[in-house]
Amino acid sequence: MPDSESAASFKNSSSEFSSRLSKSWWKVFGDGKLNSLMADLDRGNFDLRAAEARRNQAYAALGVDRSLLAPQVLSEASANRNRVTESDRFGGGGPGGGGAPPNYFTNYGVSMSLGYELDLWGRVRRIVEASRAEADAAEISVDQVKLSLQAQLARNYFAMRFLDSEAAVLEQALETRQETLGLTKDRFEGGKTSELDVARAEAELATTRAQLVSLQAPRAALENSIAVLVGRNASNFSIPAKGVSGSAPSVSAGSPASLLRRRPDVFVAERNLAASSARIGVATAAFYPSVSLIGSGGYSSVDSEDFLKWSSREFSIGPQVDLPLFQGLRRKAGLAKAKAQHEEALANYQQTVLTAFADVENALA
Repeated sequence: MPDSESAASFKNSSSEFSSRLSKSWWKVFGDGKLNSLMADLDRGNFDLRAAEARRNQAYAALGVDRSLLAPQVLSEASANRNRVTESDRFGGGGPGGGGAPPNYFTNYGVSMSLGYELDLWGRVRRIVEASRAEADAAEISVDQVKLSLQAQLARNYFAMRFLDSEAAVLEQALETRQETLGLTKDRFEGGKTSELDVARAEAELATTRAQLVSLQAPRAALENSIAVLVGRNASNFSIPAKGVSGSAPSVSAGSPASLLRRRPDVFVAERNLAASSARIGVATAAFYPSVSLIGSGGYSSVDSEDFLKWSSREFSIGPQVDLPLFQGLRRKAGLAKAKAQHEEALANYQQTVLTAFADVENALA
């Protein structure tokens, strides 16, 4: 990995990292409903499906680039109906020997061609290297998206459960306020208290009722957000109210060095940096000649009876050299662009590392 400012330990933690993050990390909470929702997220979340599709695209692109390392073989068969002009017909010569040719004739052909680029300057190898790094980044991006969605689901779920706990407390308080109001009215009617006490009890009851009602909107928003995360229509999705039970598990922060190996976003940034470095090699190789071996052969005839005869054969073979003449400014601009993209990827990587450290410190604090 490239150099980036690091630290020996997190300032807000004294614990040491003992194991890698489990792929089923949410099970430490021991909540069956949360486990069920996480399974639904894996099956139904559309952002996750999109990330998987991008990964498949990256691997397909890698396959296309890898094919450049092997010879390219093409075959072709044709039967073309042709017509000559009247001038050619009466001018003599043409298919079928001397004299006036027929107006129409058919040309039959079958051929096979082979092309192979000699990767003298490493252009193709660097293309494959960049494509492989991008495929690696796309692969780990699926884990990054999944982890982000799982964390969002867990946050929303527990936030909703805390609202349920608060609502349960307010419902108990509401019953108490109602009883208090009844007693206060009885005392007022008995002349043992003032009307002010009754008004105060009514106000406390109204306040508690308003607090209970105010929890409905945020809970509904959290429930709807969970519905979207698991790929369900919010109108057909509901979670019964239930307060938080149990205590939060202890979580080890680990060391800053282990963080770089655990965070998918850091790995993605590093793979994008590696791909940009390989693209510099591709742009550099563009300054040098491209050498390919080209060969083709087949049969061609205007007479179907002579089509596959040895005398109808044709072939060509030889090297092909592409020289980048009078393209110096274009090649230089391409190299400058590749280097600038590499600088951008490097800055993004370093920023991702710093953000990762800050995220952990914020969570620990």
